[in-house]
Amino acid sequence: MECRAPIMSCAEAAEFERRFFARGGFGEREAIRRVGRGIAEEFLREFDIGNSPRIIAIAGGGHNGADAIAAASKICRKIPGASLCVAAAPREKQRPDTSLELDALLTGGAKIEKIFPLSELPNVRGKFDLAIEGLVGMTFRPPARAELGAAIEAANALDARIKISADIPAGISADAPQAPAFRADATYAAGIAKDAIFMPFNRPFAGRIRFVDIGFFEAGVPDSARAVVLPSISEPLKALRPALSDKRSYGHAFVLAGSRRYPGAALMNVKAALRGGAGLVTAFVPETFAAQFAAAEPSAIWVGCPEDENGAIALESYGLMRPLLPRASALLAGSGMTGSAEAAALVAQILKDFPSLPAVLDADAISESSASLLRSRPSPSLLTPHEGEFLRIAPDASDESLIEASEKFGCAILLKSSATRACERGRITYSVRGGPALSRAGSGDLLAGLCCSLAASKKFESVSLAALCASDWLGRASELAARDLTETAMATSDIAAYLPKALSRH
Repeated sequence: MECRAPIMSCAEAAEFERRFFARGGFGEREAIRRVGRGIAEEFLREFDIGNSPRIIAIAGGGHNGADAIAAASKICRKIPGASLCVAAAPREKQRPDTSLELDALLTGGAKIEKIFPLSELPNVRGKFDLAIEGLVGMTFRPPARAELGAAIEAANALDARIKISADIPAGISADAPQAPAFRADATYAAGIAKDAIFMPFNRPFAGRIRFVDIGFFEAGVPDSARAVVLPSISEPLKALRPALSDKRSYGHAFVLAGSRRYPGAALMNVKAALRGGAGLVTAFVPETFAAQFAAAEPSAIWVGCPEDENGAIALESYGLMRPLLPRASALLAGSGMTGSAEAAALVAQILKDFPSLPAVLDADAISESSASLLRSRPSPSLLTPHEGEFLRIAPDASDESLIEASEKFGCAILLKSSATRACERGRITYSVRGGPALSRAGSGDLLAGLCCSLAASKKFESVSLAALCASDWLGRASELAARDLTETAMATSDIAAYLPKALSRH
């Protein structure tokens, strides 16, 4: 099962497409249809624009313009009450497929409000629910000519609740920051994910990144040091469980988390670990909270532990844990434990005495001092820092530093951010789902719990694949929660309840 799609430069992507179409894969016209359908489906799965939205497509003369028109057409078919405006390049500047897509729109039954030249875009007034930008694609080379620059600035000035780009926002490149550039709320990377949208200086323009798989890699995936994860990553979780099995067949996740200052972190860990499919979840938490947590989540086994003077789990708890640890299939440690020296010593002792136990280290369990210990362990380990925690062990959050840290610690790293990256053996894979919906306290605790549960289940050939599945799954659950509850009003605790729906829908 292939669960990654390569990230390419625009030049590499153009050459790949040229060869693909030349050797008899589906044609360019079919590719445009697939892109339009894919963007429409992905957009409507995540966003609600009502029953009678006003939409505008901003279409250049190339295939990127055709993609934008196709996506707008598909969305209008899904929402019969939608009305559509199209700002299009002059016919003489349109590629044949773009003209065909515009003709198909005219006869396709969409409620078309107006079609007008791109040059009139600065004069457009009124509110739109959605703007779809497709001015230029991967063939763009900066700087933008005056005509294109004016269209980009006019598109940015539109009063639209949501603005999206087909494939790549107009005006950006992988070389350096450019001006002007279209500022999208979401970019739908179509067919091949282009490296430009992942560049740090372009992220404010790309917004949320969503990958639209149109089937370019069905015959095989070229090797790549950088890739984006595909929805197929979760396929192992959808298989029927064997009829002759019991709770021990699906792994035993051990969670060591929480403190007087951050008690909820342990509860978040456990809620996610239970949803992740582990047959058993045992949580070691400060004894102050064990009874309350058992009442809140009775599906787990809660073990109250002695506390140090700061309310974190004390080192003396090891005597309680040691007889139980041989039962564990995977260990999660660190969430909400604070910087307690005793808690850190406790985690180090477990890692040393149980070198074959797969470990997920989160938050305060991640430190420079653990590098040599982790590197010497034969079992797989995973670090799950956010960028602030990562900077404790690396000079910056670049791809190069991520690879160096993974090699230094001898383990996989899942670096959480708006575009989360997993690194193992020098390869980086992006997990782009979720984004702003996950920008709230506790989401990392849910992610760590899922990672531990999936590692315990032994359904994935590597801990980095388990982590990528957890990240993709949690991101999709957060999008469903945001669609129902809004990004503003949803809470982190809501997300766990959407994990079943997210798994069944993808």
